Amino acid sequence: MAQFDNKKYDKEFFLIGTLNEYMGYQRTFSKSDYFYYQRIDIMSKNDLKYVLFIDSLFSVDYKDITIVNNGAPQGIKMYSPTLSKRIDDFYDYSPGSTFTGQMDTVYSGKLKKQKFVTDKQIYSFLLGAYLRYGEDKNRTNIITQLLKKENKIDSAKAYENVYYAFNMPNAPSKAKLCVELLKGLGCESVEYIYRTSLPAGHFVIFNPTLKMIDVINDAKLLSAHIEIINTDKIEFTPNGTKFIWKEPDFPSRK
Repeated sequence: MAQFDNKKYDKEFFLIGTLNEYMGYQRTFSKSDYFYYQRIDIMSKNDLKYVLFIDSLFSVDYKDITIVNNGAPQGIKMYSPTLSKRIDDFYDYSPGSTFTGQMDTVYSGKLKKQKFVTDKQIYSFLLGAYLRYGEDKNRTNIITQLLKKENKIDSAKAYENVYYAFNMPNAPSKAKLCVELLKGLGCESVEYIYRTSLPAGHFVIFNPTLKMIDVINDAKLLSAHIEIINTDKIEFTPNGTKFIWKEPDFPSRK
């Protein structure tokens, strides 16, 4: 499995950085719901290698992790009663305006800034965020071109020499926390950019410190390790220790 430096980084803060916060980190607190209840994350059907990597980091400490695949484009989901409870410590939840098919309220989680105290915790979070949402100069150039098309020439010029970015669609809370953390670490040219689009664009542009460049390089190494994970011979069975549950069976699993 992919390599993760447990001495250099905290894997739980790293995981928080990777989590999908599209429309907020969503949670229900009723057992009648099998989509958001005790869910860790949701990913694309093409992200099985990434899912197995996360599982490899946490399955020893959290033995109740379950992987679910219903075949949809965003059909791979991870669940764990124990790990989801730990994740909930990082969020303040407020009721949203949506409900499940069982009429359970879907809550939206906002990260607690006060949880991020040490440099190790902050860098671990940013490592996870960059692994999943990071973009290099090629993408920041595209953002610059978009600003030029909108006749925001001054803004475009300001970002011409910015080499790194986070792209977090529909995740304003997480993007704004990244801004605060990056500024606190001494990164330069840190800016939050919002674009009205579908989905809404939430970008964080920055020039990293040498330490942050080290984190970015570690994220790229992790990405390369994840890419070579071989999934060809992996078989998931309902009775296996590693398996994918088909969606209709998931609510009745033991």
